[in-house]
Amino acid sequence: MEEKKHPVFVKDPNKTYGLMEMVDGTSPMTEKRVEDTVETFPHYIILLTICTLAVTFILMIISLLFDAPLEELANPLVTPNPGKAPWYFTGIQELIHYTDKPVIPGIIIPICIVLWLFLIPYIDKKPGTKIGSFLNRIFIGGENRKVLLILFTAFIIGALIFTVIGALFRGENWNFVLPWK
Repeated sequence: MEEKKHPVFVKDPNKTYGLMEMVDGTSPMTEKRVEDTVETFPHYIILLTICTLAVTFILMIISLLFDAPLEELANPLVTPNPGKAPWYFTGIQELIHYTDKPVIPGIIIPICIVLWLFLIPYIDKKPGTKIGSFLNRIFIGGENRKVLLILFTAFIIGALIFTVIGALFRGENWNFVLPWK
């Protein structure tokens, strides 16, 4: 007994098909013709390549014109005072300065920060009403997410404050100094 085969895609010159047609529901792509669409991926790759080459060229010109601000050769017998971490760790180094137990700011607080950043999307699940502000539409997709914005802004401001204090306002023996003196 031979079964009658039904074609999955009916031949219709007015319709285009994609993988999205395999699921239930409607798609706005079925109403578009091939001549109404634009291939964006190759254009994006070309734009990305041009921007990458431009930034590389600019960095090469800057590196040829200006010398890097290097210090003298490292001497293992002389330790610099203060021994500062790279700028991205000076915030943690600043936190360690305020306590007698370096385990808390050196290990526990960074672990809590990473966990907190992972949990932020789960804290503010229900966005509020739409806002017409241009910046809100660009940065947070047009939704008023007060809790998310407050938590992330507090994290960024705290990290910036500790990093700036640790990088610019700490002098010999990790004492507080003003950078312009």
